[in-house]
Amino acid sequence: MSQLKSNLINLLLILCSFSVALILSEGVLRLIDRPPLQVAGWKFSQSESEENQLGFRGNPIKYSPDDFVIILLGDSHVEAGACIYDRMPERRLEHHLNTLGKKVKVFSVGAWGYGQDQQLLALREYYQQYRADLVILWQTPENDIWNNMFPTHWPANGTPKPTFWLEGNQLQGPNYKIGDKIPSSRLGLLLHRVLKSSPKRDDAWEKRLPSSYVPLTDYQGTVNQEWQQRWNSDLGFMKAENLASEKSHLSIFLSPQSPRMNYGITLTRKLIKAIESEVIENQGKLLIFRPQKPSKDRLLGEQIFVLNDKYYRASQEQFQETIEEINQGFQEVLIPIGIEDYRVSLEDGHLNQNAVDVVMKDLALELANTVRDRAPDF
Repeated sequence: MSQLKSNLINLLLILCSFSVALILSEGVLRLIDRPPLQVAGWKFSQSESEENQLGFRGNPIKYSPDDFVIILLGDSHVEAGACIYDRMPERRLEHHLNTLGKKVKVFSVGAWGYGQDQQLLALREYYQQYRADLVILWQTPENDIWNNMFPTHWPANGTPKPTFWLEGNQLQGPNYKIGDKIPSSRLGLLLHRVLKSSPKRDDAWEKRLPSSYVPLTDYQGTVNQEWQQRWNSDLGFMKAENLASEKSHLSIFLSPQSPRMNYGITLTRKLIKAIESEVIENQGKLLIFRPQKPSKDRLLGEQIFVLNDKYYRASQEQFQETIEEINQGFQEVLIPIGIEDYRVSLEDGHLNQNAVDVVMKDLALELANTVRDRAPDF
């Protein structure tokens, strides 16, 4: 009995010593700020010479009292990493509008990977110092819904970001602001660094989301092999497409809509409505803008795609229906991409520099009356 008691005491001493060592190690790591805490969200980080005052890629934000000020609010399409600085969308839109005789300034607010959550926060930051007559929200439907639903960027458990959520039908959040340091155990961060892993933020967050799309496990008809072929070669980072959680560019095409997709649509609409409220409160106008891909790059009817022995029903019609549901009640403009060779590359679907110029020219023509109506002195 005494031996058992002695063993228990020794075990308790070992546990206490280990606990004290952990506490002291955590304290030392916090004192020296190592490893540094992760930051929620991001901005442009490639070249300070190409940043505006808010830290986004674009022109310095300068305008005169009689300038008509336009904001391009969006993600990587607005940041336009494939374009040289002088050929960014903001520069080409401003050029084409001024060519039409307008007195316009165009500025970019947004960065790669932004959903409407970070766009809303970035716009609020812009309005703390500047004005805008027109805010053009550059919509990226394949990204926007899952960008808004998850607390990290691509892929699963990627870079952490500010995120909103729904409680009932009410928009809540965000959990962080852009640039906030995320409280975390320094020992835990150190362990992730050693193991070359990431905190499982998506996994924990996903518990609050409704159920995701359930694919078929058997199908006897004709199937499309394109997704499987892309997976086999990892074309366009296909293996990072997480269809199980719907954190995927493909999920907007899936039919029928899952409860999770319905949640994402409602969340996205609420965020756009919050953006619109900010714009109206600041005496501006919101316009949703989207380039339309050529027909060769759109799905034809409803098809069944096979991927790793699971079968997914997908269609262009479902894609269109989802967009219409999101944008109902908002003013939008759809600009067809007027050239066939519009992509940066086979793996990168962003507009190349030539396509940016073509689309911005057509958008300028579409906006001509809006700019005149909003600024009658021109």
